[in-house]
Amino acid sequence: MPRRCDLPVHRFAHEAMTTVFEVLIAGKDKRYAGQASGAVFNEVDRIERLFSRFDPSSEISRVGRLLPGERMMIGVETHECLGLAARIQAETAGAFDVNYRALLAGTGRGGKKKAGPDGGGLSPNLLSLVSLRTIPGGFEIVRLPGRARKNPFPLDLDLGAVGKGYALDRAREILADWSVENALVHSGTSTAVGTGPGPSGREPGWPVGIATAWTCPGTPKEVRLRDRALSGSGTEVKGDHIIDPRTGRPAASHLAAWACHSSAAVSDALSTAFLVMGTEAVGRYCRSHPEVWALVIISQKKCKIFNATVIARS
Repeated sequence: MPRRCDLPVHRFAHEAMTTVFEVLIAGKDKRYAGQASGAVFNEVDRIERLFSRFDPSSEISRVGRLLPGERMMIGVETHECLGLAARIQAETAGAFDVNYRALLAGTGRGGKKKAGPDGGGLSPNLLSLVSLRTIPGGFEIVRLPGRARKNPFPLDLDLGAVGKGYALDRAREILADWSVENALVHSGTSTAVGTGPGPSGREPGWPVGIATAWTCPGTPKEVRLRDRALSGSGTEVKGDHIIDPRTGRPAASHLAAWACHSSAAVSDALSTAFLVMGTEAVGRYCRSHPEVWALVIISQKKCKIFNATVIARS
């Protein structure tokens, strides 16, 4: 029987968005792989300049300074990412909210952190605060007056829980333009996206470690990504750093959560939402979205996997 011969894998790293992005490319010349990775990192840097809340000149910072009735032109990236964030916020009943910082500052309705009806979130949906429009020549965002014209609900947008995933989706497009069809790109420990069969050239995808810090029975320690993305959120590294937008307090439903989807931006947002949502709510979401695979760590001895066949058939 012939000896298994793995493909050469070239690995490149770049710091951006307060983490380290890495590109692993299999089966290509090292110089060509380096050039393709450079194009990916240039794109990640460009996305960061658009989304950074620390840069007052970024599009997201400028959107946050809009007064009711004001409008500005935005790029397709901001248009797409805010639209996706608003959709996930609606689908998860407010468990994901890129405007949660406005609530933490106590600048919400009358400065009170008071849960909305049915636990549906402290903050109104993003699309009730702004209008995203396609106009001749590009895209526009309009800051809506809302009902409280004298004291409108504030904007303090933070795309940290979706922006890295969006950058990885764009990275995958860049690699496709370079005819790189077998690669893994990840943003630190939060999100990874794989295309192609993986480093051997014959596997069902790129191997990615998962739930290595947890010992509850039945938890997988590795998944294979082929044309799919995997994102994780948890308390084991940074502690209680994820806030439940519906309560203004640290997330308490799960110790960790992972989501797998064809879009890295979607998986990024959902892993954050699933950490916040109750286990039954995650189950309902996955039943209505059969394309989503999810794992939640409920305790050291208990976990739950939803839509288990999604990864198996991908």
